[in-house]
Amino acid sequence: MARVFLFDGTGLLYRAYFAIDQSLTTTSGVPTNALYGLSRMLVKFLKEHVIINEDYCAFMLDVKGGSTYRKELYADYKAHRPETPEPLLKQISLADELIEGFGIKLIKVPGYEADDVIATLAKKFEKEKQKYNISEINIITSDKDMLQLVNENIFVWRVEKGVTDLKKYTNNEIIEKYGITSEQIKDYLALVGDVSDNIPGVSGIGEKTAAKILNEFGSVENALKNISKLPEKIRNAIENNIEDFELSRKLVELNTNVEIKIDIEELLYKGYDQKKLLNVLKKFEFSSVIKELNLSAELTNKVEYKVIENERALSDLLETIMKSKKIALDLETTSLDPFEGKIVGISIAVDEGKAFYIPIAHVGAKNIPIESVKKFLRDLFNSGKTVGGHNIKFDLKFISRLGIEPQIPSFDSMIEAYLLNPNEKKFNLDELSLKLLGHKMISYEDLVKDTIPLFAGDFSYIPVDTAVKYSCEDADMSLRIHNLLHPLIYSNEMNELYEKIELPMILVLANLELNGVYFDIQYLNNLSQEMDKKLLALSNRIFEITGEAFNLNSPKQLGYILFEKLKLPSVKSTSTGAYSTDVEVLEYLANEYEIAKLILEYRKIQKLKSTYVDAIPNMVNKNTKRVHASFNQTGTATGRLSSSDPNLQNLPGRSDEGKEIRMAVKPQKDGWYILGADYSQIELRVLAHITEDPNLINAFKENKDIHLETAKKLFGVSEEFITENMRRIGKMVNFAIVYGVSPYGLAKRTGLDVKDTKKMIEAYLDYYKNVQEYMANIKEFAKKNGYVRTMFGRKRDIPQINSKDQNIRAEGERIAINTPIQGSAADIMKIAMIRIYERLKDEKLQSMMILQVHDELVFEVPENEVEYVKKLVKEEMENAVKLRVPLLVDIYVEKYML
Repeated sequence: MARVFLFDGTGLLYRAYFAIDQSLTTTSGVPTNALYGLSRMLVKFLKEHVIINEDYCAFMLDVKGGSTYRKELYADYKAHRPETPEPLLKQISLADELIEGFGIKLIKVPGYEADDVIATLAKKFEKEKQKYNISEINIITSDKDMLQLVNENIFVWRVEKGVTDLKKYTNNEIIEKYGITSEQIKDYLALVGDVSDNIPGVSGIGEKTAAKILNEFGSVENALKNISKLPEKIRNAIENNIEDFELSRKLVELNTNVEIKIDIEELLYKGYDQKKLLNVLKKFEFSSVIKELNLSAELTNKVEYKVIENERALSDLLETIMKSKKIALDLETTSLDPFEGKIVGISIAVDEGKAFYIPIAHVGAKNIPIESVKKFLRDLFNSGKTVGGHNIKFDLKFISRLGIEPQIPSFDSMIEAYLLNPNEKKFNLDELSLKLLGHKMISYEDLVKDTIPLFAGDFSYIPVDTAVKYSCEDADMSLRIHNLLHPLIYSNEMNELYEKIELPMILVLANLELNGVYFDIQYLNNLSQEMDKKLLALSNRIFEITGEAFNLNSPKQLGYILFEKLKLPSVKSTSTGAYSTDVEVLEYLANEYEIAKLILEYRKIQKLKSTYVDAIPNMVNKNTKRVHASFNQTGTATGRLSSSDPNLQNLPGRSDEGKEIRMAVKPQKDGWYILGADYSQIELRVLAHITEDPNLINAFKENKDIHLETAKKLFGVSEEFITENMRRIGKMVNFAIVYGVSPYGLAKRTGLDVKDTKKMIEAYLDYYKNVQEYMANIKEFAKKNGYVRTMFGRKRDIPQINSKDQNIRAEGERIAINTPIQGSAADIMKIAMIRIYERLKDEKLQSMMILQVHDELVFEVPENEVEYVKKLVKEEMENAVKLRVPLLVDIYVEKYML
């Protein structure tokens, strides 16, 4: 027996657009969130319902433009609907090829909505179900109007949550949800009306009343025959709005007689063409869908991966490299740690599909001697021929450990992908290969499962003939992805940012990671013991107040103690209905209750202890006695660096407890010092430069305290009357503007009333008028163009800014205001780091850059270089770029990090 599946494409696309993150785009900036949601729903449906070749499938879309009979019937039909967002319109126009890629027949009928086409087909199939041996007809939609079709043959699958959570409606489900039968849906919808479609309904009658009328009388027609039996209020409502009811009924009634010039046999599902679907999914960069359907394309040209078997072949490879336009390099190692691991092999792609593998340390294999490989690499890097790769910082660190000084890479396909789509989260090579090339790479898991002996576990145990394909593929794919993305860097006008900031930054960060940070472990151990004493004293005092001991780390037990035993006012609940004991609640209670203040203090010390004091000693490299964190160029959408393993950029601030932890960062060598250099209010200075605000510019040029100046304007008093708290609020307002914080958000931070913070922001913008103009202009620019840029051309798409959801739109506006400021400040820091790194290297100084924490750089410096490096760092940071206001840097030299 065959089944029928009819998809309401227009409704499903609308649903997906508003349900899925609107920042989802292709690398070239094409919005894809609605198409992605639709493809996920189709995949789930195809899998769960196992649509087979004898089933019938059709996908209906509205025809853009033109009139429908409902418009002719009622000119205001759907008149109040907001205009379809431009990104959604783009996706609707692209939906055809996605649907056809899935092998589903696409149907559009001018003058009719998709609902009516579906209704017509459903009834046609029902009428001829014996002829076509049909067992059931399924309608997949987000529209409740379709429920009027439900009977013993026709079922409706409605999207209940997200885009893949579907519920099947039979007549029983309709009765359970609405209290009426499918035959009564038309009358029900006509009584209730529909605001989104501007269907008037009967004023004064809601869902419960409509269901009650229909349960009692069966239909509105019967209710009218027995009008005297209705309560006066309902009777008047129906009699006074009878024309609206009759109009509404015509509008909600589905047309089952649409002329569709199509042979039913055309809807016979024959499955999807894997190659065709893969090309479509590749175009939209839906790697997760490609992965789920296990699709993979043959590479466009035949691959030629060869092993370098001897030193003569290695010499020939160097000659081949010199003749190549671009080369990509990839290393295989025994460990991710360059201080513990060794290089097992090197693959070099000299063209798409053509790569060579140099075996160096494979167990039981014929390897090229490491000294010969070192000479090869020195000759390569000294030749002026630069190399590229994917996340090439990793490879350059291992090469540096061989004593070879690498040059600035010619490309990094990971960074290219990031620059083109900074809102994306994944930039790993296999993900990009699948997404951009449709090629599924060999996974490491598949590689090792049959080749590495039990307990061996590193790449050196992989046979060379197995390793060559895996490793060469890495180099090959990075070169192919680069060839695909590099032109887009230019067309998006980010070539200078890429070539002058991001590529040189790779070497800086490789050096930074190799340098690492020295922590005084004994000091941390002592600090841990002191914190244990503080935590014990705090817990004892808390238990003294509560009269009993309990688990301070259990929100449930803490909620009981605070709100049931001690009867403190409950501020809010969690999503499960339990008492909330989060920071916001405790800070609110701390104004009046000692116990809340003590718990906040307990949590703060406990977090510092577990996150840093106790954790850092376990992260010390046994070879260097230092902590080597990773610094990531692709971790934030604004261009700021991020840090991981561990996150040293999250080191606590200069509070009492935070300062104690920072003091653990010390020079490893005797006679050396820690030098810290901190940009003074760089983001506010960038704001002054971008907005050209005269009051901001004058304040910075005259070296005034900008937070004090702002506080004077907010409170309307002269300097001598400004208290430390007033200056603190001035500082918060300054940064609230930079970060796009709302009056509500500022109220939470300052503890002031929302009305007061709103007045403060208004006072701020009244004084710094150009800032207000900038905020309005940048939001308008983002709405019109869909993106913003930093001073250096870094581009960030902001599709959220045109959302009809106020919260999503507000988030988009915040991003639009903040990104040019924060991103430009991040770019300035990168320029300064590049210049300092190059000078330290060129002048052969011993001093090392060891940390970057947002606006701060930290160095280890020998005593004899302190004064010179202090001058060098200040000079390069303050002159990294020329702004309308001076860049100022505060520098300290100490025996530990301040």
